[in-house]
Amino acid sequence: MKKAEIFDFEKLTTSGEIDCACGQKHSTDMKILTVGRGVIEQLPDALRKLNVRQPMIVSGPFSFPAVGKKVCAVLDEADFVYSVFVFERNGAKKLQPNEEAVAEIVKNYDPACDILLSVGSGSIGDVCKAAATELNVPQFTVGSAPSMDGYTSASASLELNNTKATVNVNAPVGVLCDVEFMAQAPMRLLWAGLGDMAAKTCSLCEWEMASIITGEHYCPDTADMVKLCCERSLSGAPGIPARSLDSVQAVIEGLLLSGVCMSYVNSSRPASGLEHYFSHCWEMMAIARGQEYDLHGIYVGIGTVITLNIFKKLRQLQPDRTRAEEAAAAFSRGAWEARLRRVFKGTAESFISLEDTLCKNDETRRMQRVDRILENWDTLVKILEKAPDPEELEAVLRRSGMPTRASEIGLGADDVADAFVCSRDTRDKYLTSSLIWDIGYMDEFEAFVKGLA
Repeated sequence: MKKAEIFDFEKLTTSGEIDCACGQKHSTDMKILTVGRGVIEQLPDALRKLNVRQPMIVSGPFSFPAVGKKVCAVLDEADFVYSVFVFERNGAKKLQPNEEAVAEIVKNYDPACDILLSVGSGSIGDVCKAAATELNVPQFTVGSAPSMDGYTSASASLELNNTKATVNVNAPVGVLCDVEFMAQAPMRLLWAGLGDMAAKTCSLCEWEMASIITGEHYCPDTADMVKLCCERSLSGAPGIPARSLDSVQAVIEGLLLSGVCMSYVNSSRPASGLEHYFSHCWEMMAIARGQEYDLHGIYVGIGTVITLNIFKKLRQLQPDRTRAEEAAAAFSRGAWEARLRRVFKGTAESFISLEDTLCKNDETRRMQRVDRILENWDTLVKILEKAPDPEELEAVLRRSGMPTRASEIGLGADDVADAFVCSRDTRDKYLTSSLIWDIGYMDEFEAFVKGLA
């Protein structure tokens, strides 16, 4: 797809399968993707285009008054019959996207309806995608805030067994985002979207590096698309404090198209790397402590600043096999397990079991990765040099008013260090922290990130 066509939403949703130079065929299940001012009035036509007869609106206690009531009014005007389910406020600041929330939707689903119409942002969208997949019905989303890149993705971030997990689900058949409503979302949600887009400055580098170290598939064209999405979104940062409609539209367009890119490669790789794992770990640490956690994009923005600083320090290294061998020989399975149990409490057992399957700590496999790292070190450094300077990116985020340091949101130096060290153990993705562990520099970088809190 030509670069000029990337932001042509209609073309994106009607192009069908795209033969890519990377060797894969890319496609999206999205049929409708609409962004702009006043586009909520187009909702009835969008539903008719999808042959929807009777939608079931699912929303939250905050998003329903903000956007859901307008959705109902628009459907009433168009003579649609519909059902409504709104989650009750249970004392928490936001809906917890867990099994119970998914079950609530399934239990209250009106069988006369032929589509779930979610009205909200991250948590509502995730539980609706999971519920729609379980019910085997399509889902359409009306976004309420430019807060994350999951609107168009075929995945959901859920709390399962007290662990934050990413699960595969069916992508929505349509997404509609009215910028006039989104611009009125709480400022923290606008910051969150900016933080989620800033992450792509890191994730794209990691994806390319992992393709060299582990051999996983990498698509340069998709990476270029995400890079343009990131640039477009960050260009809107200065206007966020004033709720500029142009700035909000720039951010949400980048977020939506990042989600499409993830669908293209059936992976979160283009949009999620170590910076996201800081967020995942902080969320799971809060769950283990019985505490509420901050917005995903707020954590990710802070994680991005930390990760870019790690990139900068990493570029200055000249690793050698001797140090890697000494670190591999000194590895203690017992100490590794003890740290996971301290940080994540009972949920640590799932990560220990994951290692038994993936064998990331296996010395032979580790040294094979080390050999590939050393052979390609100059190339890896050049990839790291594609990332922006951390001070420059942090200044961009600062101008929007958002926090950029862990200490600003109540996280301590030990929380940052634990998230960094344990990040490589929570999923099967090869991260920058995985590389640092492989070459034997984990202790040095742990001390370094503590100073970034």
